[in-house]
Amino acid sequence: MPVGTWYSRRLAATLGVLMAAAYVASGATTADASPTTSPGPTTSPVTLTTGYTLSGYDVATSSSGMAYIGWIANTSKSLATRAVHLCEVKPGTTSCSGGVQVVDALGDSSAEGLRVLVHSSGRVALVWFYEDGSGGHIGSASTTSTGKLQPAIDVGSAPKDGQLLDAEIAPDGSVWTVAGPSDGNGIQVSTGGGTAMNVSTSYPVGFAELAFNGTMPVIATQDAGYITKPAGYTYESHGSWSAVHNVAHTWTGGARVGLAETRSGLRLIASVDNASYQPVVAAWTGAGFSKPTETGDHNPCSPRSHDTIADASGRLADISYECNDIAVTNLPDTRQAAIVRFSAGGVINATDPRLATTPRGHAFAVWSVAAGNSDRLLWVPVLLADLSTTRTKNSSAGSVSVTGPVSCLPADDIGVGVNARAAANWHVLRESLTLNGKTVRSVVNGASLTAGKTYPLSGHVTFTKGNARQSVTATLTFRACPAP
Repeated sequence: MPVGTWYSRRLAATLGVLMAAAYVASGATTADASPTTSPGPTTSPVTLTTGYTLSGYDVATSSSGMAYIGWIANTSKSLATRAVHLCEVKPGTTSCSGGVQVVDALGDSSAEGLRVLVHSSGRVALVWFYEDGSGGHIGSASTTSTGKLQPAIDVGSAPKDGQLLDAEIAPDGSVWTVAGPSDGNGIQVSTGGGTAMNVSTSYPVGFAELAFNGTMPVIATQDAGYITKPAGYTYESHGSWSAVHNVAHTWTGGARVGLAETRSGLRLIASVDNASYQPVVAAWTGAGFSKPTETGDHNPCSPRSHDTIADASGRLADISYECNDIAVTNLPDTRQAAIVRFSAGGVINATDPRLATTPRGHAFAVWSVAAGNSDRLLWVPVLLADLSTTRTKNSSAGSVSVTGPVSCLPADDIGVGVNARAAANWHVLRESLTLNGKTVRSVVNGASLTAGKTYPLSGHVTFTKGNARQSVTATLTFRACPAP
């Protein structure tokens, strides 16, 4: 497959957040570039399709680490030949296993807004919106147990001249969809049982994200066309949906609001309520959201979109478009961000960048750039970055601080260290750093650790004052991210 040729790597660590700097234009690279344990893209971006108009794309991963990339695109230069495409990427590879599967999209000129969902069984469901003479519809195509994509079927009605805003798998395994009119207030929520419920909103919804807090469905919304209005939310309780409430101290920045359920609970990503538009995270409290906290992303170019997800490791992850860069964010504690950025390689178009991750910290970023009068769909495997944290032990002789990773540590490199401060009249005689009892220096390689295992990182310091000596140890315990 054709690959991009436009990035080189450098890393920076600031404010305790391990961040990979933007990938900028450089000489040619190849898709089979040697593996790296530095955070960021691990190969050149791969072109999935070019020369045709896209009408939506998405990516998801399975419990085995398989990535599934779906898109709707024309199959010829005609605008009335839209079809659904599915590419299965096996772990450690960059090509579509068995080629790209294609099925009719039902609405050859109207199909759009694709979502890729992976059931716990490994079966893949593709969901989208299309229109015919009777109005709007939700189309779906699923794979068999052998991975073969079946012909598309109509699974329910949707607003006329509408759009698919989101689709998710509910705790019972059924597929829920959120659709809305392209012009006008309100959204329509369809449950897995086929029941469609109209939810009132006081404004036209530009973007909506559905997630489940346990069994409770929650929808985050964005007031179409507005930048400085707060993110909204509604939730179902006892069979009815609440009024749409505002998330205080947020703006949307005109971007998609992120929403996902982590093992620590539901999290929402929006913008801070000032002109920096920098991202903030709010936690679900049971009937609302907490006061949002800044993620630590202080890039002067604010996010223009969010696709927020959670995986089995417990992390929150997000992808956004910042100026000419793609930003992939790992929030292992669901609040603070470790970020890698790389060039988009062109002008983002068609829809927002999409993201999927595996528990071990391997991510799959998918986006589209303009290619003349058509679109180029790109994807790249990304190794997530991790956060640093510090633990300190105090004594009468002085203090010892050890710096290392926040749980869970992806399969990447992270800086570690020990720092000692002697008390008055005391001096540092010697210091050392050990991981699980073995000496380490300045870097821990997450890929070399046993997936899912917990490790102690200890800083040992001996202080001296005259003939007196005192040994002090500070220990930070972290977990290597689980497989796959």
